[in-house]
Amino acid sequence: MCVCLCQEVETVNNFKMVPLVIKSPAVRGKGFLNSLGEVLDLFWLRHRDLQERRGVVIELLPAFACGAIESNDLFSLQEIMTKMDVNSGDYDDVKPMHKAVEMGNIDMVKYLMKKGSSWQLLNRFAENPLYIAIKKRHYGLIKLLVLNKGALRMPPVRTAMHIQQAVANRDFSLLYAWSLSGYDMDLKDYNGCTAMHLAVQMRDKQLVQVLLGYGATPLERDIWNQTPLDEARKHNLDGILALFHPRFTVQFPNKYAYVQHLQSEKKKSDTMLC
Repeated sequence: MCVCLCQEVETVNNFKMVPLVIKSPAVRGKGFLNSLGEVLDLFWLRHRDLQERRGVVIELLPAFACGAIESNDLFSLQEIMTKMDVNSGDYDDVKPMHKAVEMGNIDMVKYLMKKGSSWQLLNRFAENPLYIAIKKRHYGLIKLLVLNKGALRMPPVRTAMHIQQAVANRDFSLLYAWSLSGYDMDLKDYNGCTAMHLAVQMRDKQLVQVLLGYGATPLERDIWNQTPLDEARKHNLDGILALFHPRFTVQFPNKYAYVQHLQSEKKKSDTMLC
């Protein structure tokens, strides 16, 4: 199957459209490739002037790039990328990078990175690649994006609420994804509550244990000046208190002392590496 893309060739006085034929066989997404070829031969735009044709092609290519990614067709994507800005988006402002991350395709993501794609751009739904990777639980991609300084583009309060939603749903796979993002698992919502506050209120030992493993603490205070540790003591939650003891009951009874300890441990670790 051959795919016809549109290539502009300059003549002496004007431009004309000539087909660019890809001779190599396509092994994936034949239906997609056929649609791509039919649309981009521009027969349906034969009565439009060249500038209008060019504008239509520019608007269509991001959608076809996303289609190539969805079909896992790197060959077609490479050809399409020669005709478009790698950071262009479709009608929902979904860029090729968004789609590659959504599909969990690390090879496509790495290819787009090499082409200069940004991993900070938002789509129409205010989602950037890191958030999509977290939402889709693509753990390898989360690590890759964080390694390349990928960051969320949302207020910390919203991030806290997303983490708490995962706690409320007992969605352990999503909690793990959030832990890989590098964000503080003690982020607070509008009431100053953390994910640990919610886990203790749910009387859920398993959630508490998981959050402790991801770096959360029972030491943050909400707007009522209550910590998760206070909540556990108030209701005599012995099983949960046992998880907090002695680290957060004797050794580090407040967040400041705990943070100081972590910083000291990091300095020691850095010194040993040197």
